Amino acid sequence: MNSVADIVNKCRSYDNEPEWFEFKQGTAVSKPDDIGVYISALSNAAVLAGQPASYLIWGVQNSTHELTGTKFNYQKDIDNEPFQHYLSRYVSPALYFHFDEDVMDGHRVVVLTIPAARIVPTSYKDERWIRIGSSKERLKKYPDREAALFRVLNSGLPDLLNTESRFAELSFDQLFLYYDMRGIKLNKKTFKQNLELLTPGGKYNMLAQLLSDNSHIPIRFSVFKGKDKTSTMYAVREYGNMCLLMSLDKVLDFGDTLNVPQADERERKVERKEVPLFSKEAFSEAVINAFAHNQWVNENSPMFTAYEDRIEIVSLGT
Repeated sequence: MNSVADIVNKCRSYDNEPEWFEFKQGTAVSKPDDIGVYISALSNAAVLAGQPASYLIWGVQNSTHELTGTKFNYQKDIDNEPFQHYLSRYVSPALYFHFDEDVMDGHRVVVLTIPAARIVPTSYKDERWIRIGSSKERLKKYPDREAALFRVLNSGLPDLLNTESRFAELSFDQLFLYYDMRGIKLNKKTFKQNLELLTPGGKYNMLAQLLSDNSHIPIRFSVFKGKDKTSTMYAVREYGNMCLLMSLDKVLDFGDTLNVPQADERERKVERKEVPLFSKEAFSEAVINAFAHNQWVNENSPMFTAYEDRIEIVSLGT
C-alpha cells in the first residue's frame, strides 16, 4: 500500500486536478454527508480514468499544491456513531475506503483513499454521483457518462480487443502475406481466435480492423523543405488504409529513403567517409514505439514529419 507521502506527492505532481482526486485546505469538506458524496463521485470517476483508486486530500492548497496542513478530525463521532461507520452504512456497494494521515514538512496531511467502483457504480444514500471537472454531479443527469461508466464496469476500458470494429466485412490477405514473408503460416480456420481478432460476442474487434486489408485509418509521412510547416511541402506519402503491419514496414522503408548518406570530407586523406543523416536504429525504435503505443481505439494515427534538420514523430497515446 502506498504511503500518505507517496500519494500526496503523486497528486501534487499534476499541473491540474484530474477528476479522480481532490485537494482541500484546512477543514473544508468535513461534514460526513459531503464526504459521502465525494466517495461516490470519486469512486466512479476513478473507473472512467482507469485508476484503481481515488483520493480526497486535506492539507494541500488547491491551485498552488502547497502543503498547508489541516485540523480535520476523521475520528469524531456522529450522534455517538464512529465517523467512518456512519459513512460505511450509506455507501453502496460496500467499499474499503480508509483515512490515513502523516506529517509532511511540518504540515499534517489527511488522505481518504477510495477504491474505484466495481460491478456497479458507487452510490451514497442511494444516489450515484460523478465528477465532471471539479464539480460533483448526480450521475442520472448525464446518461452518456452513466452508459460509459457501465460499459467500462462490464467490459473494462476500451481497448483493441473489446472495442468492436466499425466494419463487419473484413479481409486479411495482406496479413497472411506478411506472415508468409516471415516464414510463419497462419491457419485460416483458427487465426481469428489465435490472434484475438474477435470480441467476446464474436464480432470483429478493433485489432481485426487494424490488421485487415483496409484499416480505414490514414497514416501520412510529410516532408518539408524548411524547418517548419510554413515552408514548402516537398512530399507527402500515404501509408494507411492497409494492414497496420504493412503500414509499419512502409514507414520504416521510407525512413531509409530519406536517410541518404552524405560525404564527410573532414580530415579526408584518401577514402571518402559516408555518413547517414540520422541513426537508423533510433528512427526504427521511435517509429515502432509510435505504432505500438498509439491510442488506436480512437482511430487516430501517429504523425510523421520530416524537416530540413529533424524528423518529428507524434504518437497519440497516454
